[in-house]
Amino acid sequence: MIKKHLILILSVLSSTALIGTIAIQAFWITNTINQRELQLDTVIKKSLIEVVHNTNKYEAINRINSNRKTKQLFQLLNNQAGLSNSIAKNSIDTSSTLEDKVEKLWGNQKIIMEELVKELFSNNSYKTIEERIPKPILDSIIHSVLNKNGIHTNYIFGVFDRRNQLIYSNDNESINKLKSSNYRLSLFPNEFLGSSAYLGFIIPHQRAYVFKSMRLLLILSTLFILIIIFTFYYTFTIIYQQKKISIIKTDFINNMTHELKTPIATISLACEALKDSDLAKTEETRNRFVSMINEENKRLGILVENVLQSAVLDRGELLLNIEPIDINDIIEKAVKNVSIQVEKNNGSIRVFYNAKNTIIEGDKVHISNVIYNLLDNANKYATNPEIEISTEDIVNGIVIKIKDNGIGISKEHQKKIFEKLYRVPTGDRHDVKGFGLGLSYVKAIIDKHKGKITINSTLGKGTTFNLHLPLKNKNNE
Repeated sequence: MIKKHLILILSVLSSTALIGTIAIQAFWITNTINQRELQLDTVIKKSLIEVVHNTNKYEAINRINSNRKTKQLFQLLNNQAGLSNSIAKNSIDTSSTLEDKVEKLWGNQKIIMEELVKELFSNNSYKTIEERIPKPILDSIIHSVLNKNGIHTNYIFGVFDRRNQLIYSNDNESINKLKSSNYRLSLFPNEFLGSSAYLGFIIPHQRAYVFKSMRLLLILSTLFILIIIFTFYYTFTIIYQQKKISIIKTDFINNMTHELKTPIATISLACEALKDSDLAKTEETRNRFVSMINEENKRLGILVENVLQSAVLDRGELLLNIEPIDINDIIEKAVKNVSIQVEKNNGSIRVFYNAKNTIIEGDKVHISNVIYNLLDNANKYATNPEIEISTEDIVNGIVIKIKDNGIGISKEHQKKIFEKLYRVPTGDRHDVKGFGLGLSYVKAIIDKHKGKITINSTLGKGTTFNLHLPLKNKNNE
């Protein structure tokens, strides 16, 4: 048997290891979350730079396509660039002629470029921000860039002027959050007089988005931690249960040894007495010793039968001999058998046959044992036992109540009294013998008959056992 202090040491060591493992796991998860948040922050900043670049590209293309003269100048500039490539490929001319052509070409490109820039600037100087980059277009650019960079979640953006006044946003209720956002940058950084608009951007519940992106990792980590905790708890529960069972078995063996030794010693003494010619002279003396041997032999038989019945119940091999039986007859015989012991304890038994339907289908021997066991308990746990047994009719059944004025059973022990080998502590009383098999046997038999047993008890005032048995038993095992 494992010693108590060894179990305590193992519990402390295992608990420390478990807490350490959970702490390390929590540290790595927290560290991973922080890393993911930094990665998301970097990707968002990179994406916004790309948004600004695409926004300026869109505006430039839109300017060119929206003005005929600008479009013509841009086409002319492309043609000049084509001519420049042609000269570079066919540079067979004299150096003086080539220099003249290049100089003339460069002069033409410069004039066209100045004219193009002048036209673009004049074309854009009176446009509002909403005309330059409409809200749906900016929203589309942001959505496209975020999807390309792997950010698939809701977002809020807003465009502000130089005075930090909102021009437009896809969520007007988040203006203050956009103004204080870490993600703010110039929408038109290449303007001569400085950017005329700024872009603000936020992702609502950004940390929740990070958690969502890690949900598989978090679920698996949590699951494994719970499995470890459950395994730890279950293992030590089994260890403590085994220790408890070991103690109960030891007590059972001690009780059984004591219970068996007493009748054996009595029989041995009676036999020795019968051998003594002086003691066995009269018929009365001889009959008394023979009767003593017979009673102790019966007692031994009952003890052995209890142990055998418990083993049969454990293996699930108990077969009932179902037949119609009269509960009143069973009670009458059980009362007769136990009344002598009750009278020896200066007690009494009263019986109230209130039920009208007393015929049930059950096993006569086992139902008799159930009633006898409960009456025997009522007698053992009272100084001057006052026992009442009564019957009552219920729907499709009968209730047998066995009430005593014994020491009672606390709420704590009431939950365990039907467990095998469990014995309720009796305090200073050491004269109450038993194996802890009686009530577990009673419950098993009642369950076999598709019945129910309940208990009402108050510590120090007595106990009432209620047996609910059906009139028709559908279990004909």
